[in-house]
Amino acid sequence: MKNILLICLLTFLSTAAFGASFLDSINREKWGDLDVVWIEDNKFPRFHAAIYFQDGSLSDPFAGLTQATFDQISSGTSKESQREIAEFFDFYGANLKHSVTHEYSVFSVQALTKDIAPVMGKMCELFNDAQYHQKELVSYVSRQKSQLKNLVTSHAALADRIFRQVSLVETPYSVPVEGTLATFDKYSPLALKERLEDLNKTKKTLYLSGPSDVHKMKEILANKCKWSANSSVKKLTLKKPVSQSAIYLVPVPGANQAQIRIGRYVIPEEIKGKNDHFGFLAGFLGGGFTSKLVQELRVKRGLTYSAGAYVSMQRDYGRAGIMTFSKSESAAEVISIVRDIFQDVSAKKFTIEEFKHQQGHQIGGFSFGFEETNAFLSQIMLYDHQERNLQELVNFPELIASLGPEALAQANLEAFPWERMTIVVVGDKSLEKSLSRIRPVRILNYKDYL
Repeated sequence: MKNILLICLLTFLSTAAFGASFLDSINREKWGDLDVVWIEDNKFPRFHAAIYFQDGSLSDPFAGLTQATFDQISSGTSKESQREIAEFFDFYGANLKHSVTHEYSVFSVQALTKDIAPVMGKMCELFNDAQYHQKELVSYVSRQKSQLKNLVTSHAALADRIFRQVSLVETPYSVPVEGTLATFDKYSPLALKERLEDLNKTKKTLYLSGPSDVHKMKEILANKCKWSANSSVKKLTLKKPVSQSAIYLVPVPGANQAQIRIGRYVIPEEIKGKNDHFGFLAGFLGGGFTSKLVQELRVKRGLTYSAGAYVSMQRDYGRAGIMTFSKSESAAEVISIVRDIFQDVSAKKFTIEEFKHQQGHQIGGFSFGFEETNAFLSQIMLYDHQERNLQELVNFPELIASLGPEALAQANLEAFPWERMTIVVVGDKSLEKSLSRIRPVRILNYKDYL
């Protein structure tokens, strides 16, 4: 035990210093209306630019509009076709990506620094002149419909989608970011153009990594993108989730396994000041092969191959949950064991060896979050969005090292109160009888959630 503590202490000292040095490397600048966060990275002659839009799918008049706006932004301008645009970025070896959440959106570009002018100039053309041609939009909608209809063949993905909607039904966050079968037909070139115009006017932050040459894009963005920051999104206030009295069973054809999702949404007041406590809890419960859930469900009983846990926050809401699966005949047993694990952890019924192992694992793995500059930028973006002080990032090893079993038990008690857990099971209809021994069962039609 003394050796373990010594290793943890040495790791903590080195990773804390490592994190502090990275924090010193963050440069915050102002380019007109655009906030800029830049980390100088001279390892390679390339840059990474991630534009954070303080607006996401919560602003959609109908589900999926923001996602479609970004998905189809390169489908054609008034001067170039989708193919010509694709060939342009391919010629420069540029990589364009985007992601949309309920609260914010991100559009990112990676390319060589020598190509900043043409690549970023072309990106600005997309944001200024995307036409969303009807022909390309019809093809896109057809693909989206097919993917969603085929979701029934991927029971894990279907369980995730239904669990989100059921567990967040009392909030605006239940609406799928990617849209629904009912809303796809509402997409039109005009609707997407109007949504893009709104995004161009919303508050933005540019997260940059690369050599000092990246400053060449300041003039390009100012003259060609012509973004403004005239609008911002208001914060939402949610009530705590109510008690749950049922298990939601979603029968699907050809199911020989049961996909199990257990959890709830959380509000900022529950997490504030304790983000890392709950992150530690998630790792302890389901953060790898040595985690509590995997040891109890897989190693000791052979009931599943994997089990994961998470307690994650955006700005105005978060989610705490468990993901696993099992054979149909053991689904009820798995749920009962998860319930018992929650109760045991809340009552500090775990060994000090289990606790110390997770401490060492999280402290030791801390520095790997800084291994890639882009990964570090993503962490900064998340902290900024959550309005957290970046000093918390540096203090993480020290905080985790200071935690005791009581803190873990309290975090579990707060994050996973059994009476407020929403339980969704995707599997065979025959599961109803065994599941009803735990809670009354409500049958859901998966088609209602597509």
